[in-house]
Amino acid sequence: MTAQLLEMPTCGFVATAARSEQLIASSERRTLDPFREVDWEIALDDSAYYLPPEMLALFGTEAWDAMSEVGRIEYSRHETAAMFGAGIWFENALMQIVLRHLVEIDVRDPMHRYLLTEIADECRHSMMFGEFIRRAGTPAYGPTRDVAMVQGPSGRAMSYLAILAIEELLDFANRASMRDDRVHPMVRQISRLHVLEEARHVSFAKSYISESWPTLDAVEQESVRAIAPALVAEIVELSLDPQVFEHLGIADGYEIAKANLSYRANVVDGLGKLTSFLTEVGIIDDTESWIELGLVGRHAAD
Repeated sequence: MTAQLLEMPTCGFVATAARSEQLIASSERRTLDPFREVDWEIALDDSAYYLPPEMLALFGTEAWDAMSEVGRIEYSRHETAAMFGAGIWFENALMQIVLRHLVEIDVRDPMHRYLLTEIADECRHSMMFGEFIRRAGTPAYGPTRDVAMVQGPSGRAMSYLAILAIEELLDFANRASMRDDRVHPMVRQISRLHVLEEARHVSFAKSYISESWPTLDAVEQESVRAIAPALVAEIVELSLDPQVFEHLGIADGYEIAKANLSYRANVVDGLGKLTSFLTEVGIIDDTESWIELGLVGRHAAD
């Protein structure tokens, strides 16, 4: 007896299942191996910045002005290693979120196969970030706290919202780096690879949130709206590592960086796509708490 293909179940999210099929096809056409695509033999010799100077948290401060060019480039190497260290922690959190979600998804649903593909992407990205850190001569920076999970439908929505916040912040830095000739070629290669593959992850998360949001009841939606600003603010906080400044002996560096108007503007710009999307979907219906936490500029809310 020949097996017959049945109509694929979609957990009720038809659009996200269709998007998953598109993303699976995209992954089949172009999935990149960082140990082939990145030239790891290029020396990390501080001959170039590792992030665009304007993206560095101390840029434009008195602490920045007091540094020599050599000191600024060294600082950029540590900031980049810390960004990649945070990236590993964030991607670990993402994989935990997705693995728990997979338990609830029918294996015949295209979402199931796509999310496994996404986990495979994140494994390669974490190896790529780790390889840079091993070669950079820096401490193994990165958050050390446990990943907290919120259960239930509203928790799932918040989990994918967190994924979007993480992806958009990294994407903002990656896009700036890959286009900037002042940035070390190894970092440009890493950034280009990450941008290409993370675009698929962003696409899935946006589709899932857009389709699942209307299925939440009023209480669940209000819960997401109330918690979302603090959740995104925590992600921003985890992205700036105080150990960088301690290791380099920059007095009050962490406090100076957090108060730096240039850094705060980068946070707002880096979250711009996220906050626009959340406003469009209806998750942000009052920007005041987002403004107070430095996640949205007041001009953008007017």
